[in-house]
Amino acid sequence: MTFLRFPLRRLSLLTVIVGITLLSLGCASTTPDGEVNDPMQGVNQSIYNFNEGFDKAVLKPAAKGYQKLPSPIQTGTHNFFSNLNDVVVVVNDALQLKPKQFASDASRFSVNTIFGILGLIDVGTSWGLPKHEESFADTLGYWGVGSGPYVVIPILGPSSVRDAPSLIVDFMVHPASLVSPTSAVVGLASVQAVDTRSELLKTTDLRDQLALDPYIFTRESYYQWRQNRVYDGEPPKVIIEDFEE
Repeated sequence: MTFLRFPLRRLSLLTVIVGITLLSLGCASTTPDGEVNDPMQGVNQSIYNFNEGFDKAVLKPAAKGYQKLPSPIQTGTHNFFSNLNDVVVVVNDALQLKPKQFASDASRFSVNTIFGILGLIDVGTSWGLPKHEESFADTLGYWGVGSGPYVVIPILGPSSVRDAPSLIVDFMVHPASLVSPTSAVVGLASVQAVDTRSELLKTTDLRDQLALDPYIFTRESYYQWRQNRVYDGEPPKVIIEDFEE
């Protein structure tokens, strides 16, 4: 029965993609991308407060300790996870019908995996193959699916009705989904979370210094960030003006 695993896994993935797409179309299409919509603010605020407590107790201290490691270790770790993520990027390049970017990102992953020692060294950038960011949430937004209401996910943080279930698709095509046992996946995810948190230390420190409302700042920053991703850094001017109002 071994020969059935590959097609069954792909069939399961297709089912998930179709289901998430239909869910997003039904729940998110009424909210234009970039427009803040937070009807569950009370619940979201509670989850946000929990996440902040977890961050202060676990993630932030770990990130500060991580930054004390030698720079080559930090850079290599970041490059390694960035290279794994390029698999997700390549798949979504294809779903968005971006042939030039698909070719560039596929080449980047191959070059970094082979010549960059499994991605520890970013050879691709110096070879004219820049890093791109794409996810299934970006793909749905690219094809016109609105973000929908804002939601905050425990531990994972800010998201939306469209973006949250899209994480499942991204994980299914990520190389980590092939790792066994589950404890190894959790270990990889934990290291990546610390690496990502270390890059955000300056941003959150600045937010705290400016005495901004952290919940609103995070929510609006997330919408701007996702909108920028969906439109490849060039969101429509009209949407930006509506958002700022």
